[in-house]
Amino acid sequence: MKNKILLGAKIFLILIGVFLIILQFDVFQIEGHTVFELIGGFLVSISPAIALFLFIFFCWNKPFYLGIGIIVINTFMLILFQFLTHIPESLPMIFVMIIPLYIIGTLFILESKKR
Repeated sequence: MKNKILLGAKIFLILIGVFLIILQFDVFQIEGHTVFELIGGFLVSISPAIALFLFIFFCWNKPFYLGIGIIVINTFMLILFQFLTHIPESLPMIFVMIIPLYIIGTLFILESKKR
């Protein structure tokens, strides 16, 4: 049962990365740029999701490092995107991404302590 919960949490992290990539497809709606500039902008925009995928890949069997990393990345997102300064508008994003990621990071840390 524990392994299924941890696998589900890892799959949720992958789905968040896919969600971040899907959000970046709006780069191609910008007019007045060449195809290469649009592709370059898309690659720069999806770099956080690719970094998340690489982090998950390299820490797949190391739940402590995965948990610490997710909490650090989540805190960085919280500060960088200023979720706490725009509370009424950012509540959906806080409840959909920030809180579940803190729970998942804590879950990985607690699991590593039991091993």
